[in-house]
Amino acid sequence: MKRLSLLALLVLHGSWAFSQHNNRLESVQLIQQGDIALRLGNSEQALFHYTNAIQTDVAFADAYMKRATLLSRLGRNTQALVDMDRALELNPYSEYIFDRRAKVKILVNDIKGAEADWDQAITMAPYNDLLREHHADALLGMDAPAEALVELDTLLAHHAADPLLHMKRGTVLLELNDAVGALQAFDRSAALLPTSALAQDLRGIAFVHQERWTEALGAFDRAILHDPEFDLAWYNRGLVKARLGLEAEGRADMDQALLLAQDRAHIFFQRALSRKRDGDLAGAREDYDRALELAPDYLEAQYNRAFVRKQLGDLAGAMADAEGSLLKAPDDPDAWVMKGNMHMLYGEFNKAIEHFDRAIGLTADHANALFNRGLAYHMNYQPMQGCDDLRRAADIGSEQALDAMKYFCAF
Repeated sequence: MKRLSLLALLVLHGSWAFSQHNNRLESVQLIQQGDIALRLGNSEQALFHYTNAIQTDVAFADAYMKRATLLSRLGRNTQALVDMDRALELNPYSEYIFDRRAKVKILVNDIKGAEADWDQAITMAPYNDLLREHHADALLGMDAPAEALVELDTLLAHHAADPLLHMKRGTVLLELNDAVGALQAFDRSAALLPTSALAQDLRGIAFVHQERWTEALGAFDRAILHDPEFDLAWYNRGLVKARLGLEAEGRADMDQALLLAQDRAHIFFQRALSRKRDGDLAGAREDYDRALELAPDYLEAQYNRAFVRKQLGDLAGAMADAEGSLLKAPDDPDAWVMKGNMHMLYGEFNKAIEHFDRAIGLTADHANALFNRGLAYHMNYQPMQGCDDLRRAADIGSEQALDAMKYFCAF
């Protein structure tokens, strides 16, 4: 009888194992269907398949990771972390899952948690260079260049002939304000990869940091020669040409960069600055508009567009931009000064003074805020306070304030 019971248990166990095997196969098939849907651009359908894969086999860590990766891509990082936590419960010795979870923790600003995950991943796989490279990239993104440099040096000790690692090392050195060391790293990458447009572009940036403009120009020339479609090289060369006084040539390079890449908000912004310098206010306004379409939170573009709108006589638009800048950067004294200037144009001197007060409260020695508040006081028939502000601005170094004192404070 006991032998029969044992046999029955063995049969039951075999049946359960067979069932689990079938579930795993079905889950894998559902994951494959999700992958196909994702390649076709149907994220919701992919999510549906990955969820079904989890429900089919609740002990399959890969299914949780598939759904977590997609959730993160959709910006649902908190949900992604829940799936990753479950995947780690099922597979606690996977350095891959720790690495992936660290990246998502960065996105939710859990820096300590991300560091702990990378430490765990690297402890599990100390010779996995890809993990160290991911960690170095994240450290640089976390504004920890010194720590990133340590990881890159460790990698380069094993891969001294890897040009991309030298490029990354040079980028980190630029973050550490070591332009000379950065140039050496970029030179090494260019020697290892002579036809690399990126290496030449980075060399040009290192030259710019050292204000070696002619050599920077040569490096960007070579970058464009190696890759005429490299929009950032055209953009960088345009900046250098403008710095050398070659405004027309610089603007032509900016135009070419924008022909190659219509989605670069910062290039539209830089061309707007160039057009503004040339007196093409309407063109500058168009470029600021385009930059803000691409990047609605681009504070500098909105701030500068306010001035252009004011010069074009669009005071209502300028006021709207000034208010928008304050919403984006309430702790920026320049934004308060700009809004105060708009109230000055409307003759609202008390409001203007209130805004200049806010700017000075944020930065006590803000010469422009003091100068403008001084003028506002004079317009508001408060000459003593006005002259006091103009004098303070002049003491800081404002030549405008010094000139204004000759007219307003000659008593």
